[in-house]
Amino acid sequence: MEKSKPLMFIIFIVALVVIVGGLGYLSNTSKNPGKFDGFAKALSDGGVKMYGAFWCPHCQTQKEEFGSSKKYLPYVECSNPDRSQTQICINEKIESYPTWKFKNGFSITSDVAPNVCSVAPYKEGEIEACKNRNSPTFKTWLFDGYLFGVQSNVDPVKNGNTWTFPASAQTTGEVPLEFLAKTINYTLPE
Repeated sequence: MEKSKPLMFIIFIVALVVIVGGLGYLSNTSKNPGKFDGFAKALSDGGVKMYGAFWCPHCQTQKEEFGSSKKYLPYVECSNPDRSQTQICINEKIESYPTWKFKNGFSITSDVAPNVCSVAPYKEGEIEACKNRNSPTFKTWLFDGYLFGVQSNVDPVKNGNTWTFPASAQTTGEVPLEFLAKTINYTLPE
């Protein structure tokens, strides 16, 4: 019994050192700026908004790309606890998640003309991808090489191989950080 007291004391000291060290590490790392703090703030300052839902896995993946900087994202929660849509997202005509809106519109460059899905319902002769992308409100543009769609009630202006969408347009699906940065003329950190 006497030998176990020193052993218990040593275990207690080691545990205490681990806990104090862990807390110190966490407090120091949380004070360091995130890699994309400036980028997330620039998106917000540029009038960009990300609409999503707490239950949406694509939204969580998109936010995780920003790491600890996600707290600065211009994020709008579209889901009530019962998963019904919030009034702000109904007013903004958000139909899927994540959806990004850009105050000044945006451009997409592609050497191949996009496929255009009509306003719902799906029409015979449209590509198969339109079956799941038809919107009750917007036409949907699907560009080769882009994993997200573009919804707009106004056709884009085409100049060469660049399609420029108005501020009323929105993207649906996960958008690469490079595209977001290009849209607001921001250089991503290495």
